[in-house]
Amino acid sequence: MIEDAIRTALAALTGLRVYPLLLTDPVQEGVTFQRISDPEIASGMVRTGLIAGRFQISIYLINDYTTLVGHDRAIWAAWREVQHGKIADYPVQYVERGSIIQDRTTLPNNSVQYRLVRDYIIYFYEDSS
Repeated sequence: MIEDAIRTALAALTGLRVYPLLLTDPVQEGVTFQRISDPEIASGMVRTGLIAGRFQISIYLINDYTTLVGHDRAIWAAWREVQHGKIADYPVQYVERGSIIQDRTTLPNNSVQYRLVRDYIIYFYEDSS
């Protein structure tokens, strides 16, 4: 499953704990990911079996915006070179970087939680192992 590979890769690239969908309570730092869409690529009337999966990756850090941006750069640096390669041990055809959202929240203890959300389009075969 590609989600397992994404989780493994994000943990290795950021050194943070990685969670599907949302951070768990009371965790304030980490990385989350979720599959947003997964249309199948078609070529005319032929189904290719190739999926263009859009994954949203969110990075959360307390009081450290510079490291937050560095994690985003590290993920892209690793994934931008993938062409007929792998993310973790999962075969991937290609990766595109998409939109970005950044924000901050002041926590009750006056710490600042920074969040960076980035979309990636990952082209892969769903039944790869």
